[in-house]
Amino acid sequence: MTEKPTVVRSDGIAHVMMLVAMLIFALNYIIGRWAVGDTPPYMMGLVRWGGGALILMPLAWRHLWNDLPFIGRYWKRLCIAGFMMPFMVGGVSYVAMTHTSAINAGVIVTSTPVMTVLLSWVVFKEPIRGAVWLGISLAIAGVLYMVSRGDPASLLGLTFNIGDLLLVGSCLGVGAYGVTVKTLTAGFHPLSLLTVVCVVGAICHMPFVAYELGAGEQVVLSVKSAVSLVFLAIFPSVVAILIWNSAIARIGPSRSTFYMYTIPVFTAILAIPLLGESIGVYHVVGAVLIVIGVTLASWKSKTT
Repeated sequence: MTEKPTVVRSDGIAHVMMLVAMLIFALNYIIGRWAVGDTPPYMMGLVRWGGGALILMPLAWRHLWNDLPFIGRYWKRLCIAGFMMPFMVGGVSYVAMTHTSAINAGVIVTSTPVMTVLLSWVVFKEPIRGAVWLGISLAIAGVLYMVSRGDPASLLGLTFNIGDLLLVGSCLGVGAYGVTVKTLTAGFHPLSLLTVVCVVGAICHMPFVAYELGAGEQVVLSVKSAVSLVFLAIFPSVVAILIWNSAIARIGPSRSTFYMYTIPVFTAILAIPLLGESIGVYHVVGAVLIVIGVTLASWKSKTT
């Protein structure tokens, strides 16, 4: 009788933590879209992950020291992980935000679990049964519907919004990151792994930042650029991920997957008043297909 309230309270806190993490991830797209014009996209990515690495260093240095043998042994996988997640979710997604809306980003990102399932099938030969294939097909159909803006003819004509395609690539990058990290988590402390990934991600951005600066792009000194860069350095790359990881440890990865469906909700709620964006029918149809597909794929992949 005395233990029951503790369990309920702990579980409730975990669900609140997960919602907070998803809200921060949604804000990442809002800020990315809002800051367009004041801060070059790869510069935003560098600040996000380089700043995250600097914040994590004081917390992780002891674990980094202990994990040096693992870092030396798995440096190639760490480089892949650092490119696939920080770079694809950083600079590439911010480039995408110069071409598409925050609402589109929020909807497309919910397809990430399906990308992970597909890549696990390719890399680890994990079996995918009929119901999972159905879920994957529905989710991909939802993404294609979004990318085509509800016009199937554009798929035949190969006329896509480059921003939406980059966001799909970003989701594939996160899926590849998940598959890569799956082979690393047993040897690394979570803080040292996240710090190394942030450092690699920051390094990946540097040549592109040099290109931006060489092309004459620069950060406009303004309240907007200051707020966006500080937010990106602290919240999406450090706070949200630490909260997310802690919540997953409490409620499990299978239940946490479904919280990704709140990202487009949070994004739409924020983008409509803050960015003046509007929701179209294709947003709703695409989101419904993706949510049903990911739900079916995630649920069946855990029960078969």
